[in-house]
Amino acid sequence: MTERQRALSIPPAVAMAMEMDFGVPITAFLFAAVDSPPILMGTVYGDKTGRFREGASIRTSRITNVSFIDGYSLFQTVGGSLYVVVSWAIGGGNIYMNRIYH
Repeated sequence: MTERQRALSIPPAVAMAMEMDFGVPITAFLFAAVDSPPILMGTVYGDKTGRFREGASIRTSRITNVSFIDGYSLFQTVGGSLYVVVSWAIGGGNIYMNRIYH
């Protein structure tokens, strides 16, 4: 896939989030995410590890922490990955995320 094709395949909201400086290394961006404790599911873009192709549906490992920066939710996994949730699936997002972290 060329850079142009890649850019055209990324939703505009994801491209905008990718331009932001969150102050920490981001593993990937999730679009239409579903909060399904203890994991997240969603469509992944910008995976820095090379594990996932653009637009693939993924399931993260167990979430250990969540933080909020500039209106985005950042989820850290037990494996150390850090995902930015760009958007929630309709009916799939719980903005209060009643999670307990140990």
